[in-house]
Amino acid sequence: MSETLNLLVIGDIIGRAGRKALADHLPVLIDQYGIAFTVANGENLAHGFGLTQKVADEMFKLGVDVLTNGNHCWDQREFLNLIDQDDRYVRPMNFSAHAPGRGWTVKESRCGHKIAVINLIGQVFMGPWDCPFAAADKALQEIPDDVSIVLVDMHAEATSEKMGMGWHLDGRASFVYGTHTHVPTCDETVHASGTAYQSDIGMTASYQSIIGMKVEGALYRMVQRLPQRFEAVEQGASIFATMVTIDVATGKAVAIKRIHIPAI
Repeated sequence: MSETLNLLVIGDIIGRAGRKALADHLPVLIDQYGIAFTVANGENLAHGFGLTQKVADEMFKLGVDVLTNGNHCWDQREFLNLIDQDDRYVRPMNFSAHAPGRGWTVKESRCGHKIAVINLIGQVFMGPWDCPFAAADKALQEIPDDVSIVLVDMHAEATSEKMGMGWHLDGRASFVYGTHTHVPTCDETVHASGTAYQSDIGMTASYQSIIGMKVEGALYRMVQRLPQRFEAVEQGASIFATMVTIDVATGKAVAIKRIHIPAI
């Protein structure tokens, strides 16, 4: 029988509430499912806007191996320097060529297997980024040939663009998944090629909110159409994550499972 690995992907973690939920449950999840490697999107770790070394270290101590990012990547100015100091951070590969950091990284699982993590950002409703499809191709060319397991965080608004990336990398990545919308989707699947796909992992945050932010402020902006500061809800988070089981020899997915731990 082929050796397999269970990998855990966590979507956007929003502020203190999301961090506390993971502190309460992530070590247990890792033990329960025999998780060998964990990736999380960290662009909302610090009060919902960017990340700092302090909040990132909280996640690393809990068992997160790599933190991906997105459009809030530079909201905390210290991260401009921090990202170049630690290869556990990645930012979208298709950011400007002037951006610090890296668009992919290779780290080892708890069992010693090499795993590549690529970060991309969409263009539809997102901003004038470079082409994510070309960036994905470039990353795959740069990743060493001895790395067969490849995870791809497509941080994007449009499900069609995320699905497009899933098919663009069909047979070339182990798991292509979406982040950014903060809403979990139930379309997890494993293609015939062995590439797993899900349009959005969903957020680890309070769902008594508007995508993790306090309802009052977010609704004021929508109804009054006037400036109002967004504030993250700081308690009562649910966890949404997805576990994918990978064949070590081929790098292909053999199973996928959504995980939901509701707020107590």
